[in-house]
Amino acid sequence: MSTANFPMQGKYDDEAHPEHPELNDGTCDLLAQIDDERLALMGLLVRSHRRLTYLLGRELEQSVGIPLVWFDVLIHIGGAEEGRLTMSRLSTEVALTTGGVTRLVDRMVEAGLVARQNCPSDRRSVHVVLTPAGQSTLRNAIGAHIEGIDRHLVAPLNETDRTALKVALSKLVRRGC
Repeated sequence: MSTANFPMQGKYDDEAHPEHPELNDGTCDLLAQIDDERLALMGLLVRSHRRLTYLLGRELEQSVGIPLVWFDVLIHIGGAEEGRLTMSRLSTEVALTTGGVTRLVDRMVEAGLVARQNCPSDRRSVHVVLTPAGQSTLRNAIGAHIEGIDRHLVAPLNETDRTALKVALSKLVRRGC
């Protein structure tokens, strides 16, 4: 792949975020001097993900009172066949280690959002299900999350941009990236 004069730092952000340094580029001077389209493209993807994750997570916590990773768990369980997932499947779905998902589910059980159920057909497996409070929280969180997605992802892009982004990301997903 050929390289292009594709500067990496500061040219792609519509605004700086002095009040939120975690949203700023953070690229050191050496990286700013590298002129490679591949690195620039990957950098844009990573920074976009980091910015969206931060903003959507912060807003979800403020409006619904749950962190983004809890929403991820709730939506996976809520969308699962029969409304339940094994701990190992949940671990895969939310990209956490089995130990990490165990600690996460422990906190969510303590908060009353999910419950563990023994699997009737396999005594070694444990399912995670939504409680009534978890179902209610998920409904509220979906609405709040969609509003945030509209504000931070959809609104800045016109229809052509959104279609192109969907096509490009779908190609990457299909390739198993």
